[in-house]
Amino acid sequence: MATDVTLYVGSINSNYAKFRFTDAAVWAGVRTQILNAMNAGKGTIEIDRKGDKIVYVYSPYLAISWVESGS
Repeated sequence: MATDVTLYVGSINSNYAKFRFTDAAVWAGVRTQILNAMNAGKGTIEIDRKGDKIVYVYSPYLAISWVESGS
């Protein structure tokens, strides 16, 4: 599993959220949520950030991409 991941949520052309993960276990949990939502075509993705929980409601129109380093 990657040890340095940058996650982008939203379109690069508009405002997007950027998250960085350096803990492989935390990234594995978020990645699983993303893949489950994508496979189902809907779902939520919860990301802990600075003591807050950010929740995205996945749909096929929500752009999600990531870059893995240190695999």
